Amino acid sequence: MERNRALENGNQPGSGSHIPWLEWLASGLGLLMALCVFGFIGWQALGDAGSPPVITVSASEITKVGSGYRVMFEARNVGSTAAAQVRIEGTVLGDGGPETSSVILDYVPGHSARKGGLFFTQNPQPEKLMLRAAGFAEP
Repeated sequence: MERNRALENGNQPGSGSHIPWLEWLASGLGLLMALCVFGFIGWQALGDAGSPPVITVSASEITKVGSGYRVMFEARNVGSTAAAQVRIEGTVLGDGGPETSSVILDYVPGHSARKGGLFFTQNPQPEKLMLRAAGFAEP
């Protein structure tokens, strides 16, 4: 008789409505992951998602090449919006007067960096070298 009642209720004989701990753990982890994903999306949407490009430039290496010098640099965009056609200028304040070199980086995504190089005829000693981002376009 008890067996018939258990089968009518959809349960196997001797089993209760006990949910195994592994199912609870899997459900909890799934819920936690879903909340993390939605939280991250919300944080990006409400955070700095629209901050304009901010390009900083720093020299990484100065090398003598042929009859001149090559300055390798890193242009870092700390803003969240991408920048296109980023013009990087370098100026050496040498004895023969200021010497300027420039290059255009096609694209610098937000929160990323791109590397490039500038050529000079005068020795670009670190204390006489100035690097800057001169401008950009919106992609």
